[in-house]
Amino acid sequence: MKAEIIPNEPAILLRGRRKILLVADLHIGLINFYDKKIIEKLKNLAESVEADEVIVLGDLKHRIGRYHKLERLFDGFGIPLAVVKGNHDGGLDCFEVLSSKGVRIGKFGLFHGHAMPDDDVMKADTLIFAHAHPSVLIRDDVGGSKERVWVFGEFDGKKLVIMPAFNDLCASTPINVERPAGVMFKRWDYRSAEVIMLDGTYLGCLKLL
Repeated sequence: MKAEIIPNEPAILLRGRRKILLVADLHIGLINFYDKKIIEKLKNLAESVEADEVIVLGDLKHRIGRYHKLERLFDGFGIPLAVVKGNHDGGLDCFEVLSSKGVRIGKFGLFHGHAMPDDDVMKADTLIFAHAHPSVLIRDDVGGSKERVWVFGEFDGKKLVIMPAFNDLCASTPINVERPAGVMFKRWDYRSAEVIMLDGTYLGCLKLL
């Protein structure tokens, strides 16, 4: 199985016998009028890459408790969807919920990032996680703007991939200004990581930004 970043999208496609679309941090319910647009975008993306399954790497929803509109919003989604439980994902009765300690798929260890994954996940060659909502502050004459980014690094001989939030309205963390949230950022010198914008623009090593 191999992993492909989908151009211009905060998403990864795992290709093997099955195609698995990975996204993270949808935060449904953050801004109610935007929920349908996020779900429609996810469905269209899954259909365009002919995904057999969608796995959300945590924080499918925003409210910590049960969100009664969630099942109705996903009615007719039509593609199997599983959630690696994130710190916002209590009360997900209508979806397949995977452990907050992550899941191993071949050489890939998948988890949300708010808590340490289990040992089997950590033994994977490549760790893919989220939670940090990474962005980079691009400065200009009026102060600058934040752009969502992919973060790539190495830790203990493993490749690390940190996913940007799928919901573009989420407050993102400018990682060239402040430390991102998440358990791995307490163990790893992320300043040596490389960052790439969603459109593929290579920004270079984080500590130089």
